[in-house]
Parts: sequence; structure tokens; C-alpha cells
Amino acid sequence: MTDSEKRRIAILEFLYDHRPHQPGELASMVEFLGSEPDDHTEDLWRGTLRGLKRDDLIMLAESYEFAGTSALITDRGRAFVEARRSHQAAEQEARNRRRTDPALRRAAATNGLLRWLYEQDPDGGKGLYVDQVLSTEHAVFEGDRLPENLIRRVAQYLQDSGLVRGDKGVAEIEGPITVQITPLGQDCIESGGDVASYLRDRDARSTTITNFHGPVSGNVSWNSTHVTQTATTTGTAGDELAVLVRAIAEAVPVLGLSEDQAAAVRRNTQVIEAELEQPEPDQRTVTNLVGRTLDIVTGASSSALGLLLTGYAKELMKSAGLPIE
Repeated sequence: MTDSEKRRIAILEFLYDHRPHQPGELASMVEFLGSEPDDHTEDLWRGTLRGLKRDDLIMLAESYEFAGTSALITDRGRAFVEARRSHQAAEQEARNRRRTDPALRRAAATNGLLRWLYEQDPDGGKGLYVDQVLSTEHAVFEGDRLPENLIRRVAQYLQDSGLVRGDKGVAEIEGPITVQITPLGQDCIESGGDVASYLRDRDARSTTITNFHGPVSGNVSWNSTHVTQTATTTGTAGDELAVLVRAIAEAVPVLGLSEDQAAAVRRNTQVIEAELEQPEPDQRTVTNLVGRTLDIVTGASSSALGLLLTGYAKELMKSAGLPIE
């Protein structure tokens, strides 16, 4: 809302609630402001008053001295205020319903915690205390701060779902004490950040069966549903990619990566390999994680081996119909 809109609403609200001593008596604008305005402020309010008069929302009695300027709300102005207040009341009622909805509160806590972990440590290289999120905006839903016990429950849920990894916790506290985001958690955030939708999509894809009769190369229908494909060409794109991913993981010690970068590459390659073992690998997950892994390798290493692996990976992904820019 602009400052001009705020001034218009403030005047209309004041005039709507104003109770004159005599019927039809206009309200003083100095009374509205509380004091005489300076020249700049006076110009702003005069412009606002004239605009309201032009829109037939108020009657305006303007004088050379601002102290003599007064106004009266019209029926059209009253209707505007009443409609606005009715809309605000409906919005507040809807917020109250959402605020007390346990499913929405849990979803907000789940998405908020994962988003916070991603923002604090995008590479997932360090453990963070779960309770640190409590003082941030990510633990607020519809104006209410979410309770610690809910945050800890969703931390356990995220860990069980593979989106974060955490410690074993202690008997007195539910869920892990510290957690760090996993490559799947990173992929979830980069795919929109809604945990429920992300996991639901993955579950749906995991039940899809794609039959390949013979080795496959070239473009295949990854991440599709209700698909049966038959191919008889030589070489399997998925197998070649799996071999390449293992080669990248094994080459980590000689790529000149930092400790954190090396750990991130190992985590990514583990998830990629696990995804490639699925009946139908998730295109988005594989593409995102391969791309992120290559970014780490090329950004931190100028070795001939790193450049060779990166170039080959991009060509292989392109041949599989999953180009990486």
C-alpha cells in the first residue's frame, strides 16, 4: 500500500467514526492530524483531500489556512469504509481458521525448518541446532510463533523422509538435536519448497514402471507416468551415468576440493546413485544434483581430470535427454 493510499484510508476512517456535536457539522482536519502541519505535510494532505472530494467520498470545505479546512464523509465514502472493514473482518476470520488448523501449522513448520536449513547452509555441510529456527520468521505462521515441540516433531519427520540427517537426540527431547540438509532436501527447496508435494510426487513416480527390453541409449522418458518403452540399442545411458558418478566420487581426493566441497560431492553422488537404481529415476533430482556436483567440481578445481569428467558428464546428460546448461 502506498503512502497516498494510507492517507486516503486514514482520513476516511477518521471521518466515518467522527461524531459531530451538531448534525452535519464538518470535522476539522487539524483535529484529525493533532496539530498544524508543516508546509510540505500540508501540501500532501490537501492533495489527498482534493482527491477524495473528486471521487465523491467526502465533502470538503477548504480555506486558505489549513486550520480552517474541514470535511464530511459522503454516503459513498461510508460505503467504501464499510466494505473495507467487512473485507478485513473476513480476512481476519480466515487467518484465525488457518492459524488453528493443525495440518496447516505442521506444513508451515515443516517447510519453514527445511527452508531455514537451506538458507543457513545451502551445501548441507554442517549440523545446525533445531531450536535455532525458533527465533526466526521461518517459525512464524499467520502471525503466531510455532511451538518448539512442533518444530522438533517435524525435524524428526524430515529426517525420516531423508530430507535432513540428524543425530540420535536424547531421551528427554523428541527428535534430533542437530540436523543438516541432505541433497534431497536441497532438491526439495529448489523445486518449490513444499515438502508434502515433493514427497507425494516422488512416491507417485516410484510406483511407475518403465520396462526396457535390452540395453538403452539416447533419450528415454524419465520422470513420466504410465509409460512402457522398448529399445534395443547398445549401451545404457543410466548405467553409463552411474559409472561416471562413481568415477567422480572416487576422484574426489585428487580434484583439489576443500573438505566441505569434497563432502558435498560425496553426498550428492550417493543420492544420484541411489536415484539411478530406481525403476524410473526422478529426472529433476538427477539433473539438479548432477548440475550442482559439476558446479562444485568446476568451480573449485582446474585439474584436467575435473574438466574431463565435467565435459563427459554434460555430454552424457545431453544424450539422455537431460541437458545441463
